[in-house]
Amino acid sequence: MKIGIYCTNNLTYPLSAGSIYASMALAGQIADELVERGHEVVFFAPEGTKTRAQLITFDMLPFDDERIYSQYPHEGSSYQYENVMMIKALHYLTTHNFDVFHTHCRPFSVVDFAPIASELPVIATVHDPVVDSAFNILHLFNDFPNIHLVSLTNAQRQPQPKVHWSKTVHNGIDTDFWGYGDGGDYLLYSGRIIEEKGPDIAVQVALKSNKKLVLAGSIYPYSQGFFDQTIKPYLGEQIQYLGSVDQNTLKDLYQNALALVCPIRWNEPFGLVMTEAMSTGTPVIAPNRASVPEIIVNGKNGIITNTIEVNELVDAAQNIQTLDRKACRKYIELNFSLKKMVSDYENLYRELIQ
Repeated sequence: MKIGIYCTNNLTYPLSAGSIYASMALAGQIADELVERGHEVVFFAPEGTKTRAQLITFDMLPFDDERIYSQYPHEGSSYQYENVMMIKALHYLTTHNFDVFHTHCRPFSVVDFAPIASELPVIATVHDPVVDSAFNILHLFNDFPNIHLVSLTNAQRQPQPKVHWSKTVHNGIDTDFWGYGDGGDYLLYSGRIIEEKGPDIAVQVALKSNKKLVLAGSIYPYSQGFFDQTIKPYLGEQIQYLGSVDQNTLKDLYQNALALVCPIRWNEPFGLVMTEAMSTGTPVIAPNRASVPEIIVNGKNGIITNTIEVNELVDAAQNIQTLDRKACRKYIELNFSLKKMVSDYENLYRELIQ
């Protein structure tokens, strides 16, 4: 098949150390794996990208390059910069007789332009939560038959039941990279340091269970106050904050942890950190909401709590060592691998082409 892939031209692929953009990482991995399977793949991305696919940049530098963002400092310019490549990509694919276009952009960056190429099946994998009222209009794009929206989990769809979702495809990870480890005695929190993801709750769980906690993730300007008030006062030998870490360091942290703690306060669309941890054998503690029950089998590869109440999470932390780490990894290999995800997308491509 002739397949086009696009996510963003704001960043290059692979991502630079410390950068977090899960959808770009997944788009690049999907492109590379499709090439390995013999497909003719074009990856639309900015200059500096490295890919096994044919790279088309349209001579565009990444928006995060100072030479670009200094020219366009207005808020929202990065989105418009992405849209320029979207339009160019659609034109390229239609004039070169491609079979399918698979995007990983913000939904409205796809649906606003996809009807231009009405004969080209356009798949839009939605990586964002669609709870904001801005997404309530999304169902009106059901009228355009070449647009095919894909959710990461069934739970992600629930706020927008009028949308014609084509399929759910769970994110997959490179299980060869996220290899098995024997574990250790500390709890781990991995992710952005924001209130919605509950790192402050993880701190209280560690303190009350008398376990060490390691936190790894970026602090954003808007969340600095949250960190200063709820996490910083507890930092020391027991509670350690490492900042943003590279993938190899994160892998080591997973491999040597007792458990990953994900006390989310929001409806997580997926949660890659859960699958990454479990691929290394580390089970996950998380509440019963959003994507969690689609990823964790309670008592097998993690413990699902009813709430994010600290005492309940502490009980889970005290019992997590009874889970079989090798069973955690096996479950991810069977259900959430990169190869499984790409096979699911291949099946969707074929369905749409036929």
